[in-house]
Amino acid sequence: MSGFAAQLFRLLASLKIAIPLLVLLTGVTILGSLFPTPELFRTKWYLGLLGILGLSLLLITIQHAPLILKRKGRNAMIGVITTHLGILVVIAGVIYGGFTGFRHEVRLIEGEATIIPGLPFVIQLDELLIEEYRQEDFPRMNLAALPKKQQDSRLTLLKNGREWAAMIAAPGRPARVDGITILPAINDLGWVFELIVTDALGREKTVPVRPWSPPLITLGGQQVMAHGKGETGAREIEILARDGEQLASLGVVAEGRPLTIGEASVALGTVRRYTGAQVYDRPQEPILVWGSVLMFAGLVWHFYFRHRDRRREGKSDA
Repeated sequence: MSGFAAQLFRLLASLKIAIPLLVLLTGVTILGSLFPTPELFRTKWYLGLLGILGLSLLLITIQHAPLILKRKGRNAMIGVITTHLGILVVIAGVIYGGFTGFRHEVRLIEGEATIIPGLPFVIQLDELLIEEYRQEDFPRMNLAALPKKQQDSRLTLLKNGREWAAMIAAPGRPARVDGITILPAINDLGWVFELIVTDALGREKTVPVRPWSPPLITLGGQQVMAHGKGETGAREIEILARDGEQLASLGVVAEGRPLTIGEASVALGTVRRYTGAQVYDRPQEPILVWGSVLMFAGLVWHFYFRHRDRRREGKSDA
């Protein structure tokens, strides 16, 4: 082994590297969990630090295994090696998942197909079946903050423009296909609308209204904002205009109740439900499970035989 390689080996096989790395990664992981930033755990620098920590742990194990065997015996060495192997498997699983897994947060709209980059299929929400609890059955509870009695998303997956699979997903009952999970959100529900805007010449224009992205429309020479009020249960759209630094209401558009602004008319078009959903792939899950099993087995092995050997030593001394 060359001089540089020997120095590098001693450096990586030292606790002076492993412990600061462990502390740094623990702190970053805690911060990333308290202030959720899912992309953090897929960044190259985070995965790179994990890789260096794993390599350091491997070299420490190789360097100290003979000493453990000599001082504490075979059973202690087996326990330590198994525990360290479990940690290495977990680290490898996290790195593998960081490079190959993905997680997307999307909104699925009834009757529309949603394309997610990298997915081998297109997700179409055919129907969203919602059943609410009755307020009279729970008079003291805020039902808007609770899960629905029923919230089933009927999905069709399309490949090459053709139906490939059909399934039903709900919060707590995700749909899984080819390792990819589709999990509807509990509270991200509502309505999407279409506005039919008719100008003075009778020309019609359809404007989609999404709660997460209210559109700006020019009516009567001024720009107005259309805001859906579907979150309150009413299928209505409020038209707002800027008045200084505030927004002033110009009126509400509802089914059968168009609104006239200047020479333009605004009517309510198609109304459909939407649901938020998480679409993700976690290929590292079985690896993490096996790594955890190895760590647990190594710890049990180590402490069981350590306790047994101490009891034997005590009896022999007596």
